[in-house]
Order: sequence, then structure tokens, then C-alpha cells
Amino acid sequence: MGREQQIIELIRRDPFISQLEIAEQVGLSRSAVAGHIASLIKKGILLGRAYVMAENGAVLCIGGANLDSKAIGKRTIRPASSNPVDVTQSCGGVARNIAENLAKLSCRTFLLTLVGDDKAGEWLLEETRKAGVDTSPSLMQREMKTGAYTAVLNPDGEMALAFADMAIYDLFSPRLLQEKWPHIAGSQLVIADTNPSADSLAYLIERCRDEKLPLFVDPVSSEKAKKLPERLEGVTAIFPNLEEACELAGVPITDEADAESLAAAIHLRGAEHVFVTLGKNGVAYGGAEGSRSFPVIPTEVVEVTGAGDAFVAGIAYGILQNHSYSEACRFGLAAAHLTLQSSESVSSRFNEEALLRVLEQQHDQRL
Repeated sequence: MGREQQIIELIRRDPFISQLEIAEQVGLSRSAVAGHIASLIKKGILLGRAYVMAENGAVLCIGGANLDSKAIGKRTIRPASSNPVDVTQSCGGVARNIAENLAKLSCRTFLLTLVGDDKAGEWLLEETRKAGVDTSPSLMQREMKTGAYTAVLNPDGEMALAFADMAIYDLFSPRLLQEKWPHIAGSQLVIADTNPSADSLAYLIERCRDEKLPLFVDPVSSEKAKKLPERLEGVTAIFPNLEEACELAGVPITDEADAESLAAAIHLRGAEHVFVTLGKNGVAYGGAEGSRSFPVIPTEVVEVTGAGDAFVAGIAYGILQNHSYSEACRFGLAAAHLTLQSSESVSSRFNEEALLRVLEQQHDQRL
């Protein structure tokens, strides 16, 4: 652990610690500590007196930010055939979408992603900033294309197939994470998707474990879930769908798989809390708080794209509000409910007030 990281850890534990006390604990002179602190303030990691952490109470999202295209069929999509569709483009990427949802929930949110040095990359970062997300940790890569994702949907909003052009994320290396570690370490919660390389994910999980940083992981897809290391100690919560859960549990992918057993198997790999999302069949939870199932909120579904990202953001919001993981699942389901009612991956009608209103209505219905 570097000197600045040691200092950050001490200040996180005690914002009123003196420079002399820091010096004694890290083995530096007081003047050297003062220099490091001045550097951290200049970087914006610390804010002035009492060494208040700039990212305290904030979330850092790590992973994909893509140019999303949706092709919505005017009739059920037929393979090996020309299908009439309506095509739209928008900002996308799992980490980026989660970050925007959190910003809409009044959370201080940062995004660490890679985009190409192109018009799409400039547009993505600008639109994400306009949505309230701090993109200062993100990087533009020369001679690389911004990630692109194309989803083909049936008229009922269910996905028929999707295409991903995301070679840029191969540049997400452990060294890059190491360089960005002050941003990561200063956050209250880290959320990562599986777009970064396997080495990067292993590094992130191990270091979050060692430094006791809460880490949420969204597996993104069954193929990308294979990037995760065998041992998941360091993953505070993970959010696979049924197919991804089968992959993580090492069982054949089937619609008949028992979600609670899958959650238990993933928990045994080291993940503290496991939420297996089952679409209209709800969520199966397994982990440190036992096991249970949660039904969905009845919803007139417009489109499913983005519901999983909203679910993760809702749970993160609940945890930041000091709820248990079981209680926070209700926040996630309410967030997904609101997003399913929109054709947008991040609903323009999604905000903190709307989320709390849904939760109140669900509470009143249970009384």
C-alpha cells in the first residue's frame, strides 16, 4: 500500500487525526505528511479542514459506457430473416447506467470508464456529466473505438438477441486501477461490471477485500461472468440473472434451475450477498442474511432493457440509507418497477421522490 493510500485510510477512520499522529503511524516526518496531504487536497481527494474525504458517502462505478442502439421489432423477430424495426440510440453501458440511476437518486456518483477519442466518446461523457455523474476519473483512449451495444427487441420489449463491440475494455488493466486507486479508496461503495479484464477484476476484488471496501459486482452476461476469479471473497454483493447464476454456480444453464440453490452455491464461492434476478418471477436472495425470495411489483412492462441496472442502483441506495440487504432489495425492486415502465434504459421519470412513493404504496398495500 502506497503512502498516500495509507494516509487516506487513516483519515477515513478519523477525519480529525493530526498530521503528527499520521506521521507516527506511517513512518514519515510530519512535514512529509503535510506534503502528501497538500497533494491530496490539490487532487480534490480531500476537502480542506478536518480532512473531509471528497468522496465520502459517494459511489464509484467502474466498467462500461457504450453507445447503445435498440432495434425494436414491429413484429416478433424471426431468425435468418429481414425484420422491420424502429432503431433508437442512447447512452448505455452497465456501470454508466447504474451511475446515472444513482445520480437520479441524489447520490454523489463517480464513473471510471474508458471511451474512444471519438465523437461517440465525447458525447457519452458529456451526456453522463449532464445527468449528474462526475466523470473525472474516466479516460479517453486514442485510436480506439468507443464501446457499442446493439439490442434487438421483440414488440413486447423482451430481448431477442444483442451484439457487443467492446474491445476497448481490454485496456482496463490492474495498472490503470492502481493509478486510479485514490478515487476508489475514497468512495463509500464501489460498483463494478465485468467489462474490465479478468486480471483487473481479480485485482479489484482482492484489494477491496484487503482494504475492506464494499464492492458490488454486476456480472453483465454469462460469458463475461467467466472473467470473475474462482474465489469471490471481497465481493460484498453480486447480482446475476438466472443464466449468469448457473455459470457462476458451475451448473448447466437451464430455465428450471433452482435459484435459491444457485445463490447458496455462489455464496460458498465467497460472495457475501447474492441476488439472483428472475424477471417476472422476482428475486432469490442467499447470503449472510439467510435465504429468501422476493416477488416483483406488478408492472405493465414497456421494455426490460435497463431494469437490472436500476435494480442494482436501488439496492445501493438502500444500503447507503443504512438498510439491511434484505430491506434494500425492496428498493431495488421499486427501481426496476419504475424503469420497466419506460422505453429508456435509464428512465427520465426515475428519481428519489418517485422511488420513495412506490415504496410507500407497497408498504400501504401490505398493511
